[in-house]
Amino acid sequence: MSNIAVIQTAFPGDVILCTPVYESLKSARHCVVAVVRPPAETLIRHNPYIDKLIVYDKRKGISAFLKAAAELKAENCDTALIIQRYLKSALLPLFAGIDKRVGYDIAQISSLYTDVIHYDKGKHEVERCLALCQGFSPISGFSPLIAITDNESTQAKQFLIQEKVNLDNLIVIAPGSVWATKRWVGYRELADLLWEKYHADIVLLGSREDYEICREISEPDHIINLSGKTDLLQSAAIIKLARLAITNDSAPAHIAAAVGTPVVTIFGPTVPAFGFTPYSDKAIIVENTGLYCRPCGSHGPRRCPEKHFRCMKEISARRVFDECARLLSI
Repeated sequence: MSNIAVIQTAFPGDVILCTPVYESLKSARHCVVAVVRPPAETLIRHNPYIDKLIVYDKRKGISAFLKAAAELKAENCDTALIIQRYLKSALLPLFAGIDKRVGYDIAQISSLYTDVIHYDKGKHEVERCLALCQGFSPISGFSPLIAITDNESTQAKQFLIQEKVNLDNLIVIAPGSVWATKRWVGYRELADLLWEKYHADIVLLGSREDYEICREISEPDHIINLSGKTDLLQSAAIIKLARLAITNDSAPAHIAAAVGTPVVTIFGPTVPAFGFTPYSDKAIIVENTGLYCRPCGSHGPRRCPEKHFRCMKEISARRVFDECARLLSI
């Protein structure tokens, strides 16, 4: 058994997709040390396959880096699996004195690694993450996990009841995204269609930054704006209670998949071929295929480079509704 650090300091959705690595390593009786940024900490706080959690806030500069390196060094890890592909993530295990450092061949400074694994762009990100486990633990058979305690589930139910939400007929919409061009424009019309057909309570989830986006959608009484009122783990507990989640290509899509809720995800500037679709057999992707300009970036720019935003504007609410109906009929 070894002490193995798993370093993933990207966005919360990326951390969710790497959670199978924790389970894989633990299945081989390794001690697992997870290093993540603050926004993702809540999502893996109760993960049963993590022995030690180190929170590293990259925005706070060299002092935070040195603190995280010292914490990591104290865990006496002999191996680091480096999922995030940027410089700081490569330097962290080096400063922590970890002898064996495993990362991808496309990383910024892969020369800092002792072992290099091919980053297969044709595979799903879950499979690419598990590839780093080769030689340490199984590289297949695991899925993303967000562990929600009974207490958190009860609190989510009580919170929704206070907000006058029908727990037996709940649909979640997460209309926000850090990347502006990932935000689909038809959620208001979709919410009306869902209400007309299913009389479901529509709950909008998101961060404080998503409040205005949600406010514009939430004028009817059957649409309940909870943006800014929950953290990511509380949002996960609410999504787990829902019949369906509808999201952009963003963290809530992966949250829904990880808690077992059916999810419809709308892709605009990015494409499923990148390997970041919800890892679930209860997921449907909606996209405007065949556009000459897709994809226009690995994340999605702030504005449409072609100034027409066809990737999102040409996806109708009726089309998304039809895909929602498919999942709701299962």
